[in-house]
Order: sequence, then C-alpha cells, then structure tokens
Amino acid sequence: MGRFPLFARDARAATIDPTGTNQIGLSERKVVSVAVAAAVDALQRSLIGSGTGVGLRGGTFQTSDYVNYALSNCAFTQDVAVSGTIIWPFDFSVTADLTVSGTGTVGGTLHIAGFWQGPGPVGMFRVSGLLGGKKVAVLVPEG
Repeated sequence: MGRFPLFARDARAATIDPTGTNQIGLSERKVVSVAVAAAVDALQRSLIGSGTGVGLRGGTFQTSDYVNYALSNCAFTQDVAVSGTIIWPFDFSVTADLTVSGTGTVGGTLHIAGFWQGPGPVGMFRVSGLLGGKKVAVLVPEG
C-alpha cells in the first residue's frame, strides 16, 4: 500500500541522483516526491475512468488518447500542486514537464523521465529541473 501524506513535509524524500548536480535540500526533495506522485496518480486514475478526472486532493487531468495528458493544479498533498504535460506512449516510457506551486514549496519546474506499468523490475524516475532557482537532480521510485 502506498503512502498518502497530507503535506509534502510528511512525504518520503527523493534520493539524490549521483550522476547529476543537485542543489535542493530535504524539504524540496519531498516536494519532488509528491509532484511525481501527483503525475502517477493522474495516470492511474485515467486507467480506471474515462481519461478525465480529478487529482487525489484537487486539480484536474485530461487525456483524449491515453498517451498525452494535461494536468491543471493536480495535488497529491494539500500544499503542492502540479500543472503541465505527461506523455505515456505504448512503450511504457513516461516523460513529464511540470510546473510546481503551492504553500509547501518554493516552486519551479520539473522534468520527469522513466517508465511506468512496464514489465520487469521497478526502476527510478529521473527528475531534473529548478526549484527556487536551485538545480534538481533526484530519483523517485517508479512503483
């Protein structure tokens, strides 16, 4: 069973990517984890619904083709929301470009790359971008 923290501060922090240059601290690494969780939540909800719906704690997502997703203020926690796009083609790869906002973060942009719902062992989403003007280079489990 997954974790469903009410606030980003209660989430598990993303792991620093040793192959990148990470400048964000623990609190923003937790923000990255809930941002990724909001994106994955939209993908999961689209599979059990019509492709259009709401995030766990607000916001909306929409897809007309189950490949291209648009997120608008999707929230996995009460204090962090993401907006942007996700591409999930039939090879199970995931690419997302998200804007992060809310009272639980300094805000910024994230690029997420990895795989979801594919066969084999669970890997890591590689997350890069800027939060509060600081470079992001972290890993978040795909499962």
